[in-house]
Amino acid sequence: MPLLAPAEPSGRVVTAAGADVIRTLTQFTATTGVTLTASATPHALPASPTEIISAANNTVEAEWIRIIIQATGTSATLTDALLNIYIGGAGAETLLIDSLSAGWAATTADTSLPNVYWFPIRIPRGTRISASLRALIASDTAEVIIELGVSNGTHWVGSGVETLGEDTANSRGTSVTSATSAPGWTTMGTTGRRYRYITVAAQGNNDVSILDGWVTWGIGTSSAVIQNLRHIHTRTDNLEAHEYNNPGLWCDIPSGTSLQVQAWVTQAPSGVIYATLHGVY
Repeated sequence: MPLLAPAEPSGRVVTAAGADVIRTLTQFTATTGVTLTASATPHALPASPTEIISAANNTVEAEWIRIIIQATGTSATLTDALLNIYIGGAGAETLLIDSLSAGWAATTADTSLPNVYWFPIRIPRGTRISASLRALIASDTAEVIIELGVSNGTHWVGSGVETLGEDTANSRGTSVTSATSAPGWTTMGTTGRRYRYITVAAQGNNDVSILDGWVTWGIGTSSAVIQNLRHIHTRTDNLEAHEYNNPGLWCDIPSGTSLQVQAWVTQAPSGVIYATLHGVY
């Protein structure tokens, strides 16, 4: 059966903070979303996750989740951060998605775009959704919106997301050296599941002189691009932001595959990029 592009959802749930913005196209502001606060200890998770969608407000049998992150990036500042998504009641949360790249996200009030993830995974009606932020900066904050939606069975739906390349001790991903031509390959890790959908995310660099430009990513193995897993685009902004709004790519990657990435840039990089891979199984 062919894998199909997601249809327009026939129903969805959003956070209360984001409902008017998403449903009426009202302008985003710097505080659109639910505010997550990182631990006062750098790189540690807070004592408990913050609720994003309550069980009562989750009224669909979701076939996908969209996660929107903004307002972690700050000019002339390293803002590395990772985001975890949980399901389950307060005090009994279970990790659903770990270590999404969340730092260096623009504030939409700066006319920039938020960072967006979309994953085709099944989440039952009545499931409570929460999230936690870990960050380089003590008590750093992020604004987060989560949508759950249905696609009427028009595409494959998985049960979870595996992350490769995360560095939780430093709240970032794996260091990738980009180039304007012939970039090398960087190993991200080995798949523990069979992936049917995959996306790449990125944040920052190792200095505070990030340049305006585009990054084109390829995902491969054995220093060769996997068929169709190329031309994933992210954008760097000299306000110390790394923007992406990636739908991801359908794939069929066996468990036990060593995955790599390469990064082509439109101008000579000022430093390395930190990347994570996220595969749906």
